[in-house]
Amino acid sequence: MEIEQFLGKRYVLVSHENFEDYLLFLGKGYLARKAALAMRPEQALVANDCGSYTFSLRSTLVNSAITFTPGEEFVEEKPDGTKAKAVITIEGNKMTHIQTEQDGKVSTHVREFFPDQMIVTGPKALTRPKMELARPEGACSLWP
Repeated sequence: MEIEQFLGKRYVLVSHENFEDYLLFLGKGYLARKAALAMRPEQALVANDCGSYTFSLRSTLVNSAITFTPGEEFVEEKPDGTKAKAVITIEGNKMTHIQTEQDGKVSTHVREFFPDQMIVTGPKALTRPKMELARPEGACSLWP
């Protein structure tokens, strides 16, 4: 499978495992963790001109988007306002996102795209976090 068949399709979070442990690893406070755990974000990847992509996250609490060229380092502003150095690569149906926080902590997130779902695995902190996102019924494209 190639990533092109999943471009512009939106996926909604339906479950997560060990996500709070990951937020603790990043040093997030109680309220930030509880807010993040309550979100049910939608995520989508689109191709832009000149070989770049935009990965978007939308929720009731926060919206964010990052534009990147695969394999090139960039400074990412995360939804909570913190900045990290990041590199994203794409191979087949997998998007690998490596973030280096200002304190030196490194997180690797692998998003595996499928026709009906996206599986996200995070870094090994204490236990490996995992999220499952599903295509909403009747969804055919990015947000209207």
